[in-house]
Amino acid sequence: MVPDHLFDPSGYDAQIVTPPEAASPAVSAQNEVLAVETEALALDRETTFVPGDDGLPARKVALHSLDKAHYARYYADIVGRAMKNAFPGPLAWVELFAGPGRLYVKELEAFKPGSPVEAVGIKSPFDIYVFADLDERCVTALQQRVGERPGVHVLQGNANAADLHDRILELVPRDALFVLYADPSGLHLHFETLRFFADRYKHLDLLLNFPVPGIDRALSAGHEGKASLVLNHPSPVELIGPGSGRPGTSLRQWFERQLGTLGYTEFAAESIKLHAKNVPLYDLMLASRQPRARQFFEEARKRGPGGQVAMTFDLGI
Repeated sequence: MVPDHLFDPSGYDAQIVTPPEAASPAVSAQNEVLAVETEALALDRETTFVPGDDGLPARKVALHSLDKAHYARYYADIVGRAMKNAFPGPLAWVELFAGPGRLYVKELEAFKPGSPVEAVGIKSPFDIYVFADLDERCVTALQQRVGERPGVHVLQGNANAADLHDRILELVPRDALFVLYADPSGLHLHFETLRFFADRYKHLDLLLNFPVPGIDRALSAGHEGKASLVLNHPSPVELIGPGSGRPGTSLRQWFERQLGTLGYTEFAAESIKLHAKNVPLYDLMLASRQPRARQFFEEARKRGPGGQVAMTFDLGI
């Protein structure tokens, strides 16, 4: 099943209206950026599979998706090493929209591990891993890639569905330090899902793909329904209208305020950019109730997508 698109494809077409032969250099450059951005985002939202180098399905992605996987791994690695002995309860990593566990990066023409495979391979693994995806192909492939490991569970289900939420509750004790990582291909993560887990877990950190430019473009094209479920706003177009300030700032501020109603006080974000044109596509956002989680995230940011900068933060281990 192909997921619903993040944006109506006609919304992109409407952005590129000047024929190339008639365009000024500035408009031509803008059209080129939009075209490259459209192609990259199409890979995000269409969930294209190719045969993997291990014979299982791999997801075809643009290079920016590899950046997200790297930052998620660095954050998991830092939390795992810092909290393994410091936190009295179990450590749990739960990933919604987990995918098949293998990526084919278009620009590199190479296969790379996806975030679930990297998360279970960190130096100090979490006690519990739960990976969930709606697509049966992803679930089947990921089960084989992570293998039979104690504490690792791969589930099939809708990220916003009560039955999946209940299964996660059965697997993750309430006293766990719970990191919920969600990287949907579109506007598929509802705020009520975050509320469900935040209400039940005192030590819940959120690591989220928050597509600020995408939400802005979707709202501008008149697609309010999905954005409303993501932002917990009855009429989210008001957030980008006259008097709202800069659209990206307003959307971020609104979303952070909504998370604030759930007890979140610590926020940090890394802008994930389109490599070819250095265009921001998403925010990889952390929300926590503990200042130390924000410090861990800032340390992960220092590593960079290539991991070339050594960690300097005192992890207390």
